Amino acid sequence: MKFVNLRGEMKLQEPMSGHTSYRIGGVADALVTPVDRQDLAALLQEMRDQRLPCLVLGGGTNLLVRDGGFRGVVISLKKMAAIGIFREYRSLGGSFAVIHVEAGAMLARLLSFSAERGLTGLEFATGIPGTVGGAVCMNAGTAQGEIGDIIDTVTLVAPDGELILRNREEMGFGYRTANIPADHVVSDIKIILRHGDAGQIKARVKQIMAGRKDKQPWGLPSAGSVFKNPQDESAGKLIESAGLKGLAVGGAQVSEKHANFIVNRGNAKATDVLQLMEIIKEKVLEMHQIRLEPEIKIVGED
Repeated sequence: MKFVNLRGEMKLQEPMSGHTSYRIGGVADALVTPVDRQDLAALLQEMRDQRLPCLVLGGGTNLLVRDGGFRGVVISLKKMAAIGIFREYRSLGGSFAVIHVEAGAMLARLLSFSAERGLTGLEFATGIPGTVGGAVCMNAGTAQGEIGDIIDTVTLVAPDGELILRNREEMGFGYRTANIPADHVVSDIKIILRHGDAGQIKARVKQIMAGRKDKQPWGLPSAGSVFKNPQDESAGKLIESAGLKGLAVGGAQVSEKHANFIVNRGNAKATDVLQLMEIIKEKVLEMHQIRLEPEIKIVGED
């Protein structure tokens, strides 16, 4: 495996356990880190020509890699992480800023950047892990808002290296979904935030973070919410009512703090998490006649 035009780094036989928040995952054939949009475009072209399977790695926070690893190329966008104000303008609704963000920037860093400059509209993302690109792909959010709410444009890179610009309406944002072809990669986005009071924004962020830490498990590896919330229902409450809090398979355990989290107690394998997920789905279906759907992405080979 070789990429003639790659300017970034490539590692062969890379353990994915070092690149996911679960600290779980077998070996990937290659992990490649392009340095910018042009490098990414050239990489995708060469991968297309070699017919190599591709997995784009955000922060690895919503991902479970099976124990057999990934046969193909994992692309890390961690070097594509620039954040800057693109332009500012005024309208009837107030004063606004358009921020340009590369896909590899961490969502928490974007929130900090915005709060420091007194820009409001991103507070809902407080405590959500992962990268901006990953957040766009799954329309990450909470009850307070979603990333799709503040999107202006998204730039995608196609397998042939073509850059495709889409506005918010064209992205088809839904609950934990966005209209992105499977073989396209988010390279950067523009979001619109409104000018507000920096002190009030920071206080709100602090309040939201305190609430998340009180309700969610911290200190043990996890991938966040495992299942999507069914319509008008809470997956966590359904799992808890099924008596599954604290249930363990191998090194994986349903969190005793929030039932929609499965934590790695230190030695979990992907098979442990997957078995636990199956038990949860079967029990919730049996008790509530509701079929839970995974929110985490599951990839790789057993």
